[in-house]
Amino acid sequence: MNRAIPMFDPVLQSMRPQTLCSGLTIRQDFRLSVRFVMFQTEIEECLYATDGGTLFLVSYRDRVYAVTCGHVVKNFELGQLIITGKRYPLKGDKPAPIQGRYFPSSPEGAATDSDILDICIIDFKSEVKPSFFSDPAYIIDDATICTSHNGHNLLISGCLKDQSAILEPDIAAGFAILEYQDGGAASFDPLLRSAVAEFAWPAFGRVTGLSGAPVYDVTANALCGVVMRGTMTGRKSTIHFLDAFHIVEMLKMIDRNDASTSYTRGVWQEIKLPLPLDLPQKR
Repeated sequence: MNRAIPMFDPVLQSMRPQTLCSGLTIRQDFRLSVRFVMFQTEIEECLYATDGGTLFLVSYRDRVYAVTCGHVVKNFELGQLIITGKRYPLKGDKPAPIQGRYFPSSPEGAATDSDILDICIIDFKSEVKPSFFSDPAYIIDDATICTSHNGHNLLISGCLKDQSAILEPDIAAGFAILEYQDGGAASFDPLLRSAVAEFAWPAFGRVTGLSGAPVYDVTANALCGVVMRGTMTGRKSTIHFLDAFHIVEMLKMIDRNDASTSYTRGVWQEIKLPLPLDLPQKR
């Protein structure tokens, strides 16, 4: 029996071919880069714990980094964070060794009091190669990122906290793929954009846990940002996300070991990235 295939499937649309600046054509499923944020504890009866939240992996200049929000990982020591090669972790999976994490600081211009200060980029030790991640990182290239525009169709892949649970030996990550539409620039933060959705029959009442999730612009066929915050009232939801351009600027700083950067993206801003917190050392 044949199954009817919808004329427009946003998930399939998000896996359309992309041609890198090198000329190589690839297909990426951005969902595979997403990870459930969890930590290892010192309690034998409860080896793993979570405060909720999402992170996703990106590959920039042949190095893999994790992108999330600072408030997602602030309550645990960095060495406790478990980031595995697979999207669905199993007890005993080897985590990737972490070198440190970066937060923006000393903001100037539009970055002052912006949610950009809540971005966290996690750097892995040099022995962690892209091949470690069997569910791969999303490749960052000028052709694979974009700035979304009003009315564009968006997909968000993240872990809903209310749908996730750690009941050892089982780890149930509540991965969700949600459709939103770009609603334009956020009124309260010049560096954020908004996205809106109205779900027909939602099986959830909150979008808690989407912080740190990647935002994919289906219309443009490219990654366009990271979720910083979100709300839900009834069937309607609004999220605010940071443009992927800012993430790339931070990755450039880390790659070059720069202490600060300033640039214009509609408005001028300047931020600094100190050496990685927790494990301050250069690669």
